[in-house]
Amino acid sequence: MSLNLDDIPTLVGQMEPAAIDRLLLELAATEEIEIIRTPRSGLVMMTCRDAFDCDFHLGEVLVSEAEVCCRGVHGYGMVPGDDPRRALARAVAEVIIAGDNQLLRQRLNRLAAEQRHLLEQQQRDAAELVARTKVRFDLMPGS
Repeated sequence: MSLNLDDIPTLVGQMEPAAIDRLLLELAATEEIEIIRTPRSGLVMMTCRDAFDCDFHLGEVLVSEAEVCCRGVHGYGMVPGDDPRRALARAVAEVIIAGDNQLLRQRLNRLAAEQRHLLEQQQRDAAELVARTKVRFDLMPGS
């Protein structure tokens, strides 16, 4: 089960905490990764588009960001919320994807595929629970 490599950093933002630890402790531990910018919190302005196709600023959003480097390849990770480990994991994922270590890239791809499958199953389960509460008005008497 293969993923598009460009989708993996986004998927890191949704992974289970155990998978984040696996990414940081198992995969990244095999490389010398230098932390350029330690994980820190920040604020970014969220811009949205209204019904009239005009941009407006909804407000500030708390984010966590980190930057790493490995063999001259830089990775940057930003995730919503106060989650420094996840920001670091996203930066590490970018370094692995852009780097030249094929084995590490394959291992990251397998981890991401497992997590994508898990997330899809959770979404199906949630949709099934919601579907049970759906009211069918056409079956109600007097309709």
